[in-house]
Amino acid sequence: MSSPLRRLLIDITHTALQGSDTGIQRVARCLAKEAIAYSQRHDTQVECLPVIVVDGKFVEVDRWCAARGYRKAKLDLGELLQKLPLFGPTSPYRIRLNRIGNRLEKLLYPRTLDRKIREWVQSTRPPHVPVNPGEGDAILMPDGWWDLPHMFDVVQEARQNGARVGAMVHDLIPIRHPEFFDERMRINFTEWVTRLIHSIDFLVGDAQAAEDDLWQFNQEQGSPLSRDQVGHVRLGCDIGPRKKGDAQKVRANLRHLFADRSKAPYLMVSTIEIRKNHTYLLDAFDRLWADGHDVSLALVGRIGWKCKDLIQRILNHPESGKRLHLLSDIDDNTLNYIYDNSKAFLFSSKAEGFGLPIVEAQHHGLHVFASDIPIFREVAGSGAHFFSLDEPGDLSRQIVQFESQQGWTTEPKVEVVNEPWSQVFPKLVDAVGRLYGDTSNANNSAEKAA
Repeated sequence: MSSPLRRLLIDITHTALQGSDTGIQRVARCLAKEAIAYSQRHDTQVECLPVIVVDGKFVEVDRWCAARGYRKAKLDLGELLQKLPLFGPTSPYRIRLNRIGNRLEKLLYPRTLDRKIREWVQSTRPPHVPVNPGEGDAILMPDGWWDLPHMFDVVQEARQNGARVGAMVHDLIPIRHPEFFDERMRINFTEWVTRLIHSIDFLVGDAQAAEDDLWQFNQEQGSPLSRDQVGHVRLGCDIGPRKKGDAQKVRANLRHLFADRSKAPYLMVSTIEIRKNHTYLLDAFDRLWADGHDVSLALVGRIGWKCKDLIQRILNHPESGKRLHLLSDIDDNTLNYIYDNSKAFLFSSKAEGFGLPIVEAQHHGLHVFASDIPIFREVAGSGAHFFSLDEPGDLSRQIVQFESQQGWTTEPKVEVVNEPWSQVFPKLVDAVGRLYGDTSNANNSAEKAA
C-alpha cells in the first residue's frame, strides 16, 4: 500500500524558463505562490512547494526565482517602448512595429552572452536543493511544457520511485480546433498530450467543461486512466477587492475616451488572434455603424498570431481611432480604469479554456456579452448575455436593446461565485489527495490482477 499523501509538488519549469504572461503561466505562478503560502498558513500534514527541473532532477525553486515572480530574468524591450510617447498603447506606430520589434529582439538578443552570464550567476549561488520525489509525493504539472519533451524522462523516473504524477490540462483547443494554430504548435501539442495521458497517473481540468472534454479525449485515445483519475478544480480568480484605476496615471487621451460612461466604448480584453474571433465583433459593429448607432469598440490586448489580415482591417478601418480603438500594452492601472469606465464587456471567442477576462469584467461591475459556448455558460452564469456565433446580427440586436434601455446604469446579475486562489488552493490539495488515493487503489488492483 502507498503511504498517505505527504507532499504536493507544483512543477513550474516551463514558466520559470520564460517571461510570458499568458493564461497558463498566470495559473502556474499563482499555484507556486499559494503552495508556499498554504504550507505556512495551514496546520496540515501535506507540505506544498513549487519545483523546477534542473539537469534532469526535480529541485526546489530558489528565492531568486521566487523574487522574479517565477519568471525568466530578461530585458523587456516592449515594456521600454511603451514608456515612450511615440510608441504608446494607442499609437499606430507601436502597433505596426510590434512584430518588427519582436523579430529584432529574437535576432539581436545576445543569447550566448545571456547564457554565460546566467551560468556565472548560478555558479555564485548555493546549490539547488533536490526534492527526490517518491512514495507519498504527488507532482502536479500545470505548465504548458509541450516543447520540453525531456520532461517525460523526469516524470518516468519520479513514478518509478513511487511518486504519483498528474497534469493540469487547461484545454484541448489545438486538437479540437487546429485551424487556430500553426502546424508546428498543433503537432507539438497533439503529440505531447497524447503521450501525456499514457505517462501520468491523473488529470486535472480547470472547469467541469474541461474535465468532460479531457475524459472524452482519454476514451478516444484508449488511455489507461479510469474516470476516477480525471477531475477538475475551478480556477482561482485572485483579483482581490475591486480596484479603481488612478485616473491621474492614465494617459490623457484614454481618460477622455472613457470619461463619460454613456459614450464610452464597449470593451474586449484578450490577445489579438483568430480564436478570439474579433472579426465577429467588427462585423457586428459595422452593422451598428451602418444603421446609424453611435457606439464604439475598444480592443485591448497584445498582438498574437495568425492575425495579419485582422490587424490591417482594424488599422485601415474608417472608424479606426474614432469609434474603433486597438489598445496594445496597457498597464494594470490603466486596465482597471478602462474596466471601471467601459459601457459593457464583450467576449466573442470560438473556443476557450476558461475565460478569466469575463470574471474580471464582472468583478468590475460590467454587463457581459459572451459567445454561447459551454465554458462561458459555466464561467459567466445565467446573468450574462449570450449571442450566437452563427449570426453577427444577434449581438448587434442585443446591443441596440442594451442601448435603448441604458443597461450600463444597472448592476449586472452575477450568479457565479469566483473564489480567490487562497480559497481554491486547499480545494486543489484535497482534489489531488482524492486522485492520488484513486490512483493508488487502481495500481494496487492492477498489481493483484497481475
